[in-house]
Amino acid sequence: MAAGQKIVRNAGPASLTLVPGEEQPAWPVLRDLAFLLGAEAGGLAGRLAPTTASAVGDLVRGMNCYYSNLIEGHDTRPVDIERALRSDLEAEPKRRNLQLEAAAHIAVQAAIDGGELDDRAAPSELAVEIHRRFYELMPAELRFVEERGSGRLVEVLPGRLREGHVEVGDHVAPPPDELPGWLKRLDEGAPERFGRADRLVAIAALHHRLLWVHPFADGNGRTARLLSHALLRRAGVGSALWSVSRGLARHVDAYKTHLARADAPPQGALDGRGILSDGRLSDFCRFFLAACLDQVRFMAALLAPEALSSRVREFVAAEAAGGRLDPRVGPLLEAAVLFGRVPRGDVPGLVGTSDRQARRLAKPLVDRGLLTGTKDAPFRIAFPLGETERLFPHLWAPAGVASGLPPLPEVEEALRRP
Repeated sequence: MAAGQKIVRNAGPASLTLVPGEEQPAWPVLRDLAFLLGAEAGGLAGRLAPTTASAVGDLVRGMNCYYSNLIEGHDTRPVDIERALRSDLEAEPKRRNLQLEAAAHIAVQAAIDGGELDDRAAPSELAVEIHRRFYELMPAELRFVEERGSGRLVEVLPGRLREGHVEVGDHVAPPPDELPGWLKRLDEGAPERFGRADRLVAIAALHHRLLWVHPFADGNGRTARLLSHALLRRAGVGSALWSVSRGLARHVDAYKTHLARADAPPQGALDGRGILSDGRLSDFCRFFLAACLDQVRFMAALLAPEALSSRVREFVAAEAAGGRLDPRVGPLLEAAVLFGRVPRGDVPGLVGTSDRQARRLAKPLVDRGLLTGTKDAPFRIAFPLGETERLFPHLWAPAGVASGLPPLPEVEEALRRP
């Protein structure tokens, strides 16, 4: 442990490399993954009508929250997340607090997706704002952490840098009085300073470097993942239609192992000129980009119009067999999914009934939250978290459960635990 502390205290921020050195043999692979990620992520939005894309975005924010909290050991069920968004909270304090934590995460990501944080140019400023918004919405009981060694409770102040020393495993984070200098150094690696492909590698590297600096008393992991989401969006690659947290949580052991390995000092004279291993940072970046690409491809398969229409028909057939829906609503729900909205005057023709009976047939879809809209306004599609398993299979699959898609060798290799 003392060796780790010596490295941090005797070396200033300038000694921290921000991306792997060009001499690292992994660079061709990193650029290939970055190119594929940029190319394939760009095609996601064009698959959906704008209103459908917005509904999927709402769903993905809930999914991103679920997986990000799962990485932290907080298992909040999708149905509880959905109830939290309706302010339908549990009486039991622990589950209620987890619901409020989930709602806070979703609110911050919605702000990112809506462009509210676009004026925070520097990565450190953006990270502080994310942390501030998140912890301002956190329940009081989750704003305290136990200080290692003393056991005393320390309050986590929204957007405030930590005031205590931190050890995470074998890593001794920089002392609190040096944090502003380290964060300024991270800003020198802002993704906008790199070319398009290298920009994505810089985002991956920044994810590790922020966690290494460990600027906050708590909430660093979720802040880093939301920051990565924001920076990927800013780079024109990230969007509300896919979640990096799902990819990291699905391979959580590899994620945590790669993070810890990248905390190590250089593994020889050819392993970079900084205080940390360039080779192991390359390995983490490769893993991170592969996890992103894996999720883009997963969502692309789910959102393919033909496949989505087929699952809508299967969903309606299964619900009709159980007496929960009339089978005649199939064309209505399929049209809503494909076009995002359906004028109410079109509903009788879609279900093949009179206007009055059409309203009766559509009511269960409205009651279950699959169709929304004020009176006389067109029906809009929505995807309540509790209704998504058949429409979007494997969305909530935990680590170790097959995704339902064929393996992708170039991605699977990078996602393995080292």
